[in-house]
Amino acid sequence: MTVVEVLPGAGWYTEILAPFLHNRGKLIEATPAASSPNPFSRQQAIKFKQKLASDPAVYGRVRREPFEPPAYMALGAPDSANMILTFLNMHDLIYANVHGDVTDAVIDRFFRNAFQTLKPGGILGVVAHRAPASMPVTQSFKLARLPQAFVVEQAERAGFHLAGTSDISANPKDPRNIPVFDLPPMLMNGTKDRAKYKAIGPADDMTLKFVKPEVAGK
Repeated sequence: MTVVEVLPGAGWYTEILAPFLHNRGKLIEATPAASSPNPFSRQQAIKFKQKLASDPAVYGRVRREPFEPPAYMALGAPDSANMILTFLNMHDLIYANVHGDVTDAVIDRFFRNAFQTLKPGGILGVVAHRAPASMPVTQSFKLARLPQAFVVEQAERAGFHLAGTSDISANPKDPRNIPVFDLPPMLMNGTKDRAKYKAIGPADDMTLKFVKPEVAGK
């Protein structure tokens, strides 16, 4: 299989995918380039490149391709991948324009590009931080969360079919109305309410499997 991992960050999931695919497929990392004009993206890209170079036996066959929304969002040639995976970064695809209004145009482009890149029958796997169903996206993305129905709607609008869901990363203790980064493992709120946040545990996440139909429109 040819698998594309979108925005791998520090490479936590890459550590799982790369060994698994090393001798039985191809792993492509869609990640900002080390030449990115954005300082944070550039720093992340350099660290990720160093990570891959640190262990050629594991990461030697991993290929990097530039991906930095909203400017550049190509995921590959049409019908070129069997699977596209994105872990805990869907909220990063919601952007506020210069007037402060929130637009879903970028996340729409992501799903359409993913649909185009996948082969017929290809799989899009999404793990994302979950917001309450009633919370507006204009509010939830600031907490690094999205309502599950919104994500499903965006994917289906691009042509995908929802093939399955899982609660493997669900956390019923999470009230879903606090910033994800305040919860473990990051605990970015410092010592304030640390005991409360540690008792809640990691954020409640949705795990979704979408499929590109074998026949267009079916």
